[in-house]
Amino acid sequence: MDSVKIRAGIVRGLISLVGKLPLNVLYRLGDAVAWFMRSVMSYRKGVIYTNIARAFPTKTYDEVNVIADEYYTRLGNLVAETIWFGGCNGRKGGKRIRKQHIYEYVNPEVLIEANRERGVMAMKSHCGNWELLGGIHEYSYGLDLHEYIDQNNFYVAYRAMYSKVSDKVFYENRRAPLPDYPGLLEDTKFLRHAVVHRKDKPIYVLNADQYPYVACHYVGKFLSQPTDGMLGGFAMAAKLGFAVLYMREERVSRGHYRLTFEVITENAAGQDPEMLMRRYYDLLEADIRKDPVNWLWSHKRWHYDAINPEAKAELEAR
Repeated sequence: MDSVKIRAGIVRGLISLVGKLPLNVLYRLGDAVAWFMRSVMSYRKGVIYTNIARAFPTKTYDEVNVIADEYYTRLGNLVAETIWFGGCNGRKGGKRIRKQHIYEYVNPEVLIEANRERGVMAMKSHCGNWELLGGIHEYSYGLDLHEYIDQNNFYVAYRAMYSKVSDKVFYENRRAPLPDYPGLLEDTKFLRHAVVHRKDKPIYVLNADQYPYVACHYVGKFLSQPTDGMLGGFAMAAKLGFAVLYMREERVSRGHYRLTFEVITENAAGQDPEMLMRRYYDLLEADIRKDPVNWLWSHKRWHYDAINPEAKAELEAR
């Protein structure tokens, strides 16, 4: 066994052990982590404050500071929830998830109906807690998603981490309730996978709001800023004739999120991928403005020195 597997196994074992604690206990740990990141580490303080201030240029410093403080608390919540999720192993883990009711489907029938005739691109974001998506079949209440959607045909794309140990730990943690779940798909393999499996009517869940690290396509203004985006999922949906859904993740209260699906198009065949992407960003911006704390402000979403010429000219004209 190589050193990566050994180290990752030790870390995963610790997470699994600590994750057996009740979620409300882990939230206290998360509060301590949040305090440490905010008051001791000043974790990505420059990135967080810059992103929030540029996204909301009319807000005062005090208003920006309130959002940032609440955001650090949310980061602590994400740590607690991710550890707790790592303790939800196997069948008992699925029951634990359902009992906690950490995620609630508002309208799973929209996803089911969209998938009846064709594949689906479910475009999500860094709202909610994306680390919990490996348990997506265990969140349904009253309607068993297993009866309608084969978990072996349901794929959640993720971006590999630079650290091989961290990548291994999070890969296993994301599928803790379903240890045999084969649907975690590295995003670099997504396009080829979609072409090969297009006749299987697969469902893909994609984080579409990340800064693009390969091909950049200008979105326009997003959160008051010229923004580049990833067109790949939208372009693939248009090429393969997939449905495109917006996957909304709202915070209801601590420990409870709500998933809602909104149709961007029932069939993307022949449609302009850039228009589909713009619609996604419009929906996402509305959600962020409604609950600013629910998004990932510590992510370096805007690389101002690398932005494309059209966007850069617009930025300089402001």
